[in-house]
Amino acid sequence: MKHHAAYGLGLEDLDVVIVEDSKPMQTLIRSILISFKVARVRVFDSADEALEAMLSEPPNVILADWRMAPTSGYQLLRLIRHRHMEPLCYVPLLFITAHGTRALVDKGLRAGAHHLLVKPLSPATLYSRLQWLLTDERQMILESSGFYNIDGIHKTLDVQAEKIKTLENARHYHKQATKRLAAVQSAVEKEFASASRSVPDSVDLTGKRIIPAASDKKAPRISAFGSTRATGS
Repeated sequence: MKHHAAYGLGLEDLDVVIVEDSKPMQTLIRSILISFKVARVRVFDSADEALEAMLSEPPNVILADWRMAPTSGYQLLRLIRHRHMEPLCYVPLLFITAHGTRALVDKGLRAGAHHLLVKPLSPATLYSRLQWLLTDERQMILESSGFYNIDGIHKTLDVQAEKIKTLENARHYHKQATKRLAAVQSAVEKEFASASRSVPDSVDLTGKRIIPAASDKKAPRISAFGSTRATGS
């Protein structure tokens, strides 16, 4: 096992290669890196052109766009991670993409990328990612496939995928339970409304007779001897 090519260096020591087919993005990234006072910045329009130059002078870090033609950034990563590409196989690569989907991130990291940066790229984001990279002590290991990768990355991604799957299952269950509860509440309300319309005015919902309220007129009072008289005020 071996550390990646930028481990333990300072920003001012870095030789960075930018592989980007967009001129505006080239200018932006180059300007940001120069503001960090890195030792060297090389810019290439295509992966093939960059690969030829890097075979002669390997950099410490590669910043590559994911989608390029004819060779994509992903294909470039797979090329340099092969064991016969030493020392390029140890150079950390950070993807720059406008499509940072979960599936794309998973694919890139499983192929040996160290990180994915989403456009638009800010100086603060690039600075923090480079600083993190310089202290990332995960080592590069040779897999049975003949390609180098980051030690433990597959296990880490598998654990994350399982957590995401568990959360998605929980959300699905909650959604279904909420629907069932709403259906039960709706049925109960309809039944209650139907029962209320069918009950006579003189009987309450328990079946008990409703006794009319007393009027304001004084009712006659019956004495113990059977005689009647009106109650006075």
